[in-house]
Amino acid sequence: MLLLTAAVIMLSVAFVFLIRHFIRGSQTAELNFASAGLAYMLENGEDIEHETMKFPYYIAYTIYETETQKILFCNDPFIPLLDVTNGQSRTYVKEDYFLDGDLNILYVANSFIKDGRHYVIQTTLNLDMDTSRQFIEMLPKAILLAIFPVLIICFLVSLFITKNTIKPVVKITKMAGTISSSHLDTLLPVSRAENEIDMLAKAFNELFSQLKKDFDRERQFTSDVSHELKTPVAVIAGQTNLLLRWGKENPGQLEKSLNIIKDETRSMQAIIDNLLQIARIENGRIKPVFEKTNLNDFFERLKQEFAVYSPDTEISYGVESGSEEAETDYELMHQVFTVIIQNSIKFTGKNCVIKLAAYTEKSRLVLEESDNGPGFEDDKIAHVFERFFRGDEAHARSAGGCGLGLSIAKTIVTALGGTVEALNTPSHGAKIRITL
Repeated sequence: MLLLTAAVIMLSVAFVFLIRHFIRGSQTAELNFASAGLAYMLENGEDIEHETMKFPYYIAYTIYETETQKILFCNDPFIPLLDVTNGQSRTYVKEDYFLDGDLNILYVANSFIKDGRHYVIQTTLNLDMDTSRQFIEMLPKAILLAIFPVLIICFLVSLFITKNTIKPVVKITKMAGTISSSHLDTLLPVSRAENEIDMLAKAFNELFSQLKKDFDRERQFTSDVSHELKTPVAVIAGQTNLLLRWGKENPGQLEKSLNIIKDETRSMQAIIDNLLQIARIENGRIKPVFEKTNLNDFFERLKQEFAVYSPDTEISYGVESGSEEAETDYELMHQVFTVIIQNSIKFTGKNCVIKLAAYTEKSRLVLEESDNGPGFEDDKIAHVFERFFRGDEAHARSAGGCGLGLSIAKTIVTALGGTVEALNTPSHGAKIRITL
């Protein structure tokens, strides 16, 4: 409202200034026109006193010699002789000049030469009798009287609009203040106006929904970590108590317990190492080093490595023409495929057949690994990349591993700028597709 008031006042001042400028320019032009007419009459020897009777009543003139100050022609003897202005208009004010008031005039005084003698033609306009000047002086008061009720109306309308606009914002703010990490399912109110406030409320609701998913995932992750570490800790504690009671006197039991403790310690170390690697990749502490990788050599290396690791596993590969090279981090991608192939061997068992493939689809490079195992269950295929997910309802430890392999693979692929998805082959085997 203050800005609106300041703008109106500034516009009013500018408006008055422009009008005054234009009127002053018009008056100056009129005085110069009268001066030019007098100069023409003087030059041609016309009867100035007779001709000037046609002048407007509000214009006074004086013609005098420059050297002697002798007045040749004048229609108002009370106007003093003033300085030459050479076409410019000036104001002249003399207080108590008359018995009944001041002298207040606008004048133009131009030099004129005739027959080698210098003259001054002075034309004046009485500003006290100037209606234009009076209009300008009254204009600011008139504008203020006119804009005052307009400003009041604008203020009341602005107040009404502001209150109605702020009301839903205040409501949203109060409700947002009651939302905490345990009440992220609370949604902010959305009206049917479909305005900017509703868009803001919807944006916050989407944010809260995403935060709820993140909190739920972190809670589940904490629960899973606790569950995974609880079992080996319990086993180690049990075997330790067993040894302290009587197992240390029994060499067979002592060796058995120590081997169990060693296995459980290795399992805990694997969980911790895998979690640290995921955290380092997600935090950017492990940065991929991209280089050109020949996929035929890459797949051949995997084939040779797993021929030693799992001699019963049959691995074959095929690379489409034009897709022989990939711009990726060789070692990180090798870790991804090592995890995927180990997962296939684990769940397929004996006579495992694995196929590796590389081809281009929609200008993007696709790498696939498929097996002849049982594949993924339809209701669990969307969760295979979740941390600690093993595929069985109870997360049975007999399934092997700690349930972090495919989660690490997904984290690495994401860091490499790609996507990974789990599928089933037509023959019911499992397939992992990586798109770079």
